[in-house]
Amino acid sequence: MIDLEGLNAEQRTAVEKIDGPLLVLAGAGSGKTRTLTHRIANILDQGRVSPHGILAITFTRKAASEMRRRLEELVGKEASDITAVTFHSLGFKLLSAEAGTLGYKPEKLSVYDAVEAQRLLHRAMQEMNVNGTRWTLETVAPIIERAKDNLYGPDDFVRVKGDFFEESIAKVYRRYQELLMENNAVDYGDLIRLSVQLLRQHPGTLEFYQNLFRYVSVDEFQDTSFAQYQLVRHLVWRNRNLCCVGSPVQAIYSWRGADIHNILDRYREDFRDAPVVILSQNYRSTSTILNSAQAVVQDLSYREDLRTDNDQGASLIVVPLNTDWDEANFIANEIKRLDEERYCGIEDCAVLFRTRAQGRLLEQVFMHQGLPYILIGDFKFFERREVKDILAYLRVVHDMFDASALQRIINRPPRGLGTAALQKLQGGEPELNFAAITGLHQRADLPPKVLSAATEFADLIFDDLPNAMKEKTLTEFFDEVLNRTGYLAWIEKDPDAKRRMANLRLLRAMTTRYDHAEEALGNFLADIATLSVVEGGDTSLDVPSEGRGVTMATIHAVKGLEFPVVFIAGLEEGIFPHARAMKTPDGMEEETRLAYVAITRAMSLLYFTYARSRMVGDEMKEHSPSRFLAAIPKHLLERRSATQTVSSPIPNLPSMETELTALAIPALEPSP
Repeated sequence: MIDLEGLNAEQRTAVEKIDGPLLVLAGAGSGKTRTLTHRIANILDQGRVSPHGILAITFTRKAASEMRRRLEELVGKEASDITAVTFHSLGFKLLSAEAGTLGYKPEKLSVYDAVEAQRLLHRAMQEMNVNGTRWTLETVAPIIERAKDNLYGPDDFVRVKGDFFEESIAKVYRRYQELLMENNAVDYGDLIRLSVQLLRQHPGTLEFYQNLFRYVSVDEFQDTSFAQYQLVRHLVWRNRNLCCVGSPVQAIYSWRGADIHNILDRYREDFRDAPVVILSQNYRSTSTILNSAQAVVQDLSYREDLRTDNDQGASLIVVPLNTDWDEANFIANEIKRLDEERYCGIEDCAVLFRTRAQGRLLEQVFMHQGLPYILIGDFKFFERREVKDILAYLRVVHDMFDASALQRIINRPPRGLGTAALQKLQGGEPELNFAAITGLHQRADLPPKVLSAATEFADLIFDDLPNAMKEKTLTEFFDEVLNRTGYLAWIEKDPDAKRRMANLRLLRAMTTRYDHAEEALGNFLADIATLSVVEGGDTSLDVPSEGRGVTMATIHAVKGLEFPVVFIAGLEEGIFPHARAMKTPDGMEEETRLAYVAITRAMSLLYFTYARSRMVGDEMKEHSPSRFLAAIPKHLLERRSATQTVSSPIPNLPSMETELTALAIPALEPSP
C-alpha cells in the first residue's frame, strides 16, 4: 500500500481521485511533484493499469528524470516502465514509430535545431524569391513557428485568399516543409504538429495509443501550446483519464507559443465534469516572501491565495544603486560577505535577471571579483563550434543522408577539402550530399588530391565509424569519434583549447545515461535537439556539474527551482517590467506573472536591487524603480544602502547541495 499519511488534505484529494478528468491548481512551492508522483503510484497500487499504460508529460527532461526517481522510491523498479517524457520527446517517439505514413523514414528521422532549420528556411525564401530585405528571416521564422503552434500547415496558412503577404509566406512555408522532408527531418514545431496530424488522419493509430496510454498526466499545464493541448486531448478522449497540474499565475512562456487559455478555458470546456483541486499550502518560502509575491499579483482574476506555516522570516531587502556596475558589484560583494560571515554558502545564492544584457554584465563583475558561478539557460552552449561539429559527426553516422551535417564536417578537421574542392564535389548541387560522396569512383573530373581526401573521408564516416559503433556504449563511441576523426588532436592545438575541451567533456557527460550506441544514438540526438531551445531555456542537464558557485540565470530559466537566497536584479521600469511588454495589457499581465515566479524562487532571504542609470545598448539611460516594488506592502520591505549589511545570521538555511548536482553548466572560474 502507498503511504498517504505525509500528504495534506488537498494533496490527498488529488491523489485519491483516480478515474476521469482532474484539474489541479498548484501554487508555487505547494508540492505538486509530490502530489503527481503519489497519484501515479496510487493508480498502480490500485491495479488499474500496468506501468506501460501510464503517460506522464513534463516540461523539461530534468523534471521527467526527477519524476522517475521519485516514482522508483514509491513503487520500485516497475517505475522504469512508465513513460515519463517531455512533449517534444513524446512527439519524437510517435513520429519515430509512425511517420512512415506521412512520407518519412521514421527509423532515421532527424530533428533539426533552430540553426539548421533557419538554414533551410533561408534557402526556401531564396527559391521562392521572397524579398530578404522587406521580409527577413527573423520576420518569417517566428510566423511559421506560431503557425505550427496553432496546427496550421502550409495549406491552411492563407486565411484571406488573395492576401499577398499570406500567400507569399505560404509558398515559403510549403517549400520549407518539402526541404525538411527531402532531408528526412522535422523541426521543433513539427514534432507536435505532425503528431497531431498523424492521430487525426489515421484512426487505427489513434486507437492504438488511446488503448496504450490509459492514464495521462500533464505537469506545468499552463505552459502548453494549443498544439500540445490538442495532442493530449486526442490521446485521452477515449478514456478521459487526464490529470492536468498547473498554475495560471506562473504562465510565462507565451512568447514561445504557450497559451494560458488551455488552463483557464479549454480544459474546463472539454471536460466539464472535471473537479478542480487547489493546492494552497506553500512549503517553500517564508510568509514575508509569500505575502510579497501575492501582493504583486493581487489584481489578477486567477491569483492563488496561498498560505504557509513557515516562519515570518526576514524583511525583503531593497537596495537602490547609482549604476548597473554598482548594482553588479554590490550583489557580488554581498554574496561574498554572506559566505565569509557564514550566513550561507555561495551555492545557496541565486542571481535572477530579466535580460541577457544584465547577465553579461554580472558575469564580467563576478569573473573580475573571482566569484565562481553556474550559468543556467545558456542557449549558446549548443551553438558552440566544437559542440555542433561533434553532433554533426554523430548525425551523419545516424543518417548518412543528412546533407547539412555532412557539409559541416567534411573539412573539420582540415582535410584539404576547402571551398573550391567542395564546389567540385557538389557538382552543381546546392549542397554536398550522400550521392556526391559515394559516387567518387566515377568522378574523373576531380583532382587526385581532392579525390584521395574525399575517399578517405567517405571510408571514415560510412564504414569505420558505423562499424566501431556496433559493440560500444554511446559514451565509448563518443570517444571513438573524437579520436578516429582526428578532431581531438586538432582541437588541442586551438588557442582556446581549454574552454573547447571543457565543452566537449560536458557534451560527453550527456551521453552517459544512454546505453548501446547503435540503439541509443537517435534518441540522444533527438533529446539534444529539443533540449537546445524548447525546454523553457532549461539547459541544466541531468549530469553532475564540475564545481560549485552562485546560480546565475534569467527568470525564465529557473522555473521549478528554488534557492535559500535570491537576488532579483534590475527592478526598474523598462527593464522589469520590460519596455516591450509594457506596450500591451497582455504583455504587462505576463510580466506580472514573471515577477511572481521570480519572487517565489526564494526560500529564506530575498534582495531587490535597481540602478538609477543603466547602459541600454550604447546609451546610458535613467530608470525609475519598478512598479512591482510599489505593489509590495511597505512593512514587508527594508530599504538599505549599498554599504549596510545584514545584522543577524540567516536561520536554518537548507543546503543546496542536492539541487546543484543536477546542473550541467559548470561553475565558471574567473579568466586568468
